[in-house]
Amino acid sequence: MTTPKGLVAKKIGMTRMVGKDGQMIAVTLLQVENQKVTKVLTKERDGYDAYQVGYKETKEKNLGKPDVARMRKVNVNENFTCFKEFRTEAPVAIELGTQLTTDLLNGVTAVDVTGLTKGRGFSGSVKRWDTAVGRWSHGSRFHRSPGSLGTRTTPGRVFMGKKIPGVYGTEQVTIQNLNVVDVDAENSLIALSGAVPGHRNGYLFIKPSIKA
Repeated sequence: MTTPKGLVAKKIGMTRMVGKDGQMIAVTLLQVENQKVTKVLTKERDGYDAYQVGYKETKEKNLGKPDVARMRKVNVNENFTCFKEFRTEAPVAIELGTQLTTDLLNGVTAVDVTGLTKGRGFSGSVKRWDTAVGRWSHGSRFHRSPGSLGTRTTPGRVFMGKKIPGVYGTEQVTIQNLNVVDVDAENSLIALSGAVPGHRNGYLFIKPSIKA
């Protein structure tokens, strides 16, 4: 049996703190809101071991009856509209309806943070992929153009994965091995060194670092 280590947090923003060595460091503040375990998955029944966390409350009228009935069945009186599964290597020793707090990070020095990056909209290849630009001399017509795509008789098509203009951002990204600078259990706040994906008030998934 194992204990749960992953939880959901909301990004508040960035600030700075004084580290142990007296140097000023940039940190990201995360708020751990009300969240509870709504389901426990086992390898015998579901094919893998995991637990499901419900978060982001809403009004009961905004939920479907199956979701409301499922949460009331596991002693969850909140109306969660989002759910996230955290896989584990062994069966989880936790009861349904248990509230998850910053106490899960006790003894954890580094974490991996997963979230959606900011959406930048439709962007050119230079901004999206950091490709080289053309000449800026007089008469040039390809300053920031994507260049040749290779669409001649051979191969007669554009290969998949070609770095061309398109929608930039809104991708799931994981930042690994971020140091846990401070944990304020009273205010349910976590301070991590460096930056994390997403915009303010965006939800992030935190797990102990696999590299620590």
